[in-house]
Amino acid sequence: MDLFEEISKTKKDFPMRSAISNEFHRQTFNFYQGFAIVLFVILFVLGIFLGNLFATCQASSYFYSDECLVTEFNFSVMILVWFGGFLLSTFIYAIGHIIELLKSIDEKLVKFQR
Repeated sequence: MDLFEEISKTKKDFPMRSAISNEFHRQTFNFYQGFAIVLFVILFVLGIFLGNLFATCQASSYFYSDECLVTEFNFSVMILVWFGGFLLSTFIYAIGHIIELLKSIDEKLVKFQR
């Protein structure tokens, strides 16, 4: 038993770009799934925008001072918006997927009843 022969027997080539593109274009989305994808992209950009808008103070001139010498990008707000957007988008996408599954079940039942 040669290890290299086993590897060559089970080795597969990488899929070509056209095969990947055809697989992706075969996928159809309903309204909820499309809305979830667009919402995730919007919330992704909004997380970056809000992280810059609500900047954090790096250092102050004195220990009990209110003024900031240097402001930094707020990663915690960005990650919070990204995580919340991911959860919301995933929930909406799952609802759309459940609707698609129920539609396909209904179509099969209608064909079966005829």
